[in-house]
Amino acid sequence: MRPILRVVAALACVALATACAKPDPSKAETWFKNLSSKETKVRLDALLQLKKIGDKSAVAAIVPLLKESGEVKVAAVKTLASLGDTAAIPALVEALDVSVGIGSDKATKDANTTNKEIAQALGDLGDKAALDPLLDLASKTKDPFVKAAAVNSIGGMGDAKAVTLLSKIATDDGEETYVTKKAIQALGNIGDPAGVPAIKKGFFQERKGVSFYMESSFAAYQIGLRAADPFLAVLEGKDDDLKKWADDNDIYVEALYAKAGQVLGDLNDRRAIPTLVKQLAYGKGPKSDDSIDARMLIVRRQAADVLGRMRAVEAVPELVKGLKEDEGNVRAVYAQALVSIGDKRALPDLVACALKGEVMEKSIHARKGCYQALSKLGDDKTLAQWEAWEKAEPALSSAACMKGLDYDAKSKDNAQKHCDEVAGNVVKTLAENKSRLVAAAECKDDVSCWAGKLKSEDPKVRERAAMELGRINDPKAMAPLLAAVTDAELEPRYAAILAADWVVSSSKEALEEAKKGLAKLDKQIDQEKDKVHFAKVNQDLTRLAVKIRRLDRIGS
Repeated sequence: MRPILRVVAALACVALATACAKPDPSKAETWFKNLSSKETKVRLDALLQLKKIGDKSAVAAIVPLLKESGEVKVAAVKTLASLGDTAAIPALVEALDVSVGIGSDKATKDANTTNKEIAQALGDLGDKAALDPLLDLASKTKDPFVKAAAVNSIGGMGDAKAVTLLSKIATDDGEETYVTKKAIQALGNIGDPAGVPAIKKGFFQERKGVSFYMESSFAAYQIGLRAADPFLAVLEGKDDDLKKWADDNDIYVEALYAKAGQVLGDLNDRRAIPTLVKQLAYGKGPKSDDSIDARMLIVRRQAADVLGRMRAVEAVPELVKGLKEDEGNVRAVYAQALVSIGDKRALPDLVACALKGEVMEKSIHARKGCYQALSKLGDDKTLAQWEAWEKAEPALSSAACMKGLDYDAKSKDNAQKHCDEVAGNVVKTLAENKSRLVAAAECKDDVSCWAGKLKSEDPKVRERAAMELGRINDPKAMAPLLAAVTDAELEPRYAAILAADWVVSSSKEALEEAKKGLAKLDKQIDQEKDKVHFAKVNQDLTRLAVKIRRLDRIGS
């Protein structure tokens, strides 16, 4: 064969091979032609493949599908959102239909579904170029699901321009409750104090049996101390309009005080401390109505909890008085508040609380909280006292119990049996809580020692270690505390979160260390968001992440 013929033949073979080559399914352009297919299934599959590939070059090929309707249009919107290219925003905005009403016919349902998906897509893309169209959609749509999606996306953009509309939606009693919740959350995400009046309304009111307290509380926390003034007025009893509203709606003023105290404690507003200290004696005196007594206890208990978390040393004298409360759960809250504050001058009163009281089970339960508090706050002297009690038990408690009972010869055996059970509970409490004191005698105020105890096999030791590091307030404790917020046990995890909150607020050095752990913190929150076991304690974990960012942003 002549050379020229061999070249022509070779080129023909190459051309044939190219023409017959199988398209590469990992390349976006392979699927472009399928987007114009007459078969819906083929177009949907092409969109799915393009979504998996994630190549932004596909945007221009997908945009024409926004002129269609139904499932193809919705799939196109979702694919554009996943590609993350803001170049798609003008086409997505143009595809919105803000004039659509509500109805059960297919065309209306399809239009509203598309609007909802576009609102979510614009939020995912996160460009403020979409803010005005989203505000327009949120103000005009009649579909609550569309409005909720638009509001959610608006909040994610963090622009104070949206506060007026969001406040209107959040306070509109005609809105669906889930839309109201989204509007309150959006106000918190934006973080502008102008949204506080709307947040405050959600804080205290309910609608259709639905509470907005959690969303409002978190939104106020996101805003920070700039949100505090209205709640301080409520706590001090100076919000006459709210008190009148509460009276008109059969809502007890004690609920207002308790909720206001909670948010002020979350914000660590020290101006609230004098009023909270006064509330430790709220309603003290003879009562004839058990329901009134219960309301008074709620205020006192809430005040004690908040003062403890704020580490308000000035509250110690009144908290000590609260150790005489008959209700065990309330006494335990007072005792735990003293533990959080960490003032060892309270130790003698905790000892008295643990030893004194009637012999009924209710009182034994009340005393147990004081034993536990002693083990969380006590020192090596407390350990020596603890070991003396161990030697004296169960005879000591059994004898004290018998002395306090009224019984005759016939009932003596039953009385003794009861007292032996009481003494057994004391022995059990001493044994279960001793490890904290042993650790305290070893570590004293040594940060490194306590940091090591965060890895103890005993969850009670880990709990005390976290509290000690928080009370010592050394920036070097920040990293080990952030590592400890992954604890599988609730008590040491909560202690680590609380302690980290104290430490991060104490110095720039601690804040810088906390910022290093933010990514892991965010990942943990996301991974555990559906785990019921951690749901309550991880609300505080989420707030810790918010606080670190807030301190970094505005230093308050």
